[in-house]
Amino acid sequence: MANGLSGIQGHSKVSQGRTPLSGYNFLLRVEAKYDLACRSVQAFRRENEYEYIQEGGLNDYVHILRKPAAQPSTLEVERYVLDNDADPLPVGAVLTMPLLLMVSRQLNKFEQARRSYAFTGCVVTGKEYSELNAENSGLMTEKISIAYQEMFVIDEEGA
Repeated sequence: MANGLSGIQGHSKVSQGRTPLSGYNFLLRVEAKYDLACRSVQAFRRENEYEYIQEGGLNDYVHILRKPAAQPSTLEVERYVLDNDADPLPVGAVLTMPLLLMVSRQLNKFEQARRSYAFTGCVVTGKEYSELNAENSGLMTEKISIAYQEMFVIDEEGA
């Protein structure tokens, strides 16, 4: 067992010589123009909804049919509010370029990102600001909700 993953049944060849990506070197690129340093990106996922139809009689076969999406997928990004910062993601903004979330093995080397996620059809649906409290010191953050149509995973080999 060279790394912790090689002993998992069925993954010995796939994971050999590879290590998991860290979840703290990431950058959000908006409209291929703005690079946003974020505090966190909430868990995001892409899933399809399905309808199950069972045939009658003695046939116990179940058909699995994809249903149309009932609501868009969402992504939540939390970032620090900066002085004199132009807001590239105002509420209601419809992004024309894909939103890129880049994950890198090394700090500030996002042009060599090991994995990126591209979100298309993005619309900024809301913002929530952190509590302002005079008794506790803390940095002001904003949580941005973004609805998207499609998510694509981009793996960079050799990065």
